Amino acid sequence: MSQVTRSWLAFAALGAGLIHLALASGAGIPAAVALVVLGGVEFGWGVGVLSRDRFLVPRVAVVVAFVPAIGWSALLLMAVALEEPLLASVFPVFPMAIAVVFTLVIAAVLGRQARATCASSMTADEAPTPEKAVGVEPRQAERPYRYLIGLLAGALVVSALTTPALAATTAGIDNPHDHHGGLELPGEHVGH
Repeated sequence: MSQVTRSWLAFAALGAGLIHLALASGAGIPAAVALVVLGGVEFGWGVGVLSRDRFLVPRVAVVVAFVPAIGWSALLLMAVALEEPLLASVFPVFPMAIAVVFTLVIAAVLGRQARATCASSMTADEAPTPEKAVGVEPRQAERPYRYLIGLLAGALVVSALTTPALAATTAGIDNPHDHHGGLELPGEHVGH
């Protein structure tokens, strides 16, 4: 797998982690704890992938990547089954949908990489090396400009999706710096 693809997945994990951490600010205590743990794990995994240039615990990462999708789906199904629409409104739809898309992309790519690694080791009739076990291929010689363009494209896509998702969380809505409507000059106060 190329360095660019690894970087894109790391960016997606960082985006999902930030969204889950922002969603924790408006959730109840049990949900907030779960979101902080999940967001911290996602953010830490993204930083680790960027810093080590390899996937960290890819099998565990695939399982953890499915947690938001399964948890949110279960919550929505419970809201429908119990006819409690307020239960579904615990997490805003747009931020959760973006975070779930990020995590499902991570799970899909890591799962495909694991299958390709397993298939290649099965056909070669050789024991998997540590590099194959963690989904790392020998470093490919990529042209620097292609790498930088790919890195920039991934960062722009993830930030273009993450920024509005963060703004739709309670952390983004209740931001005191969001209300810069009028210019207040020294000596002029609203009360006059």
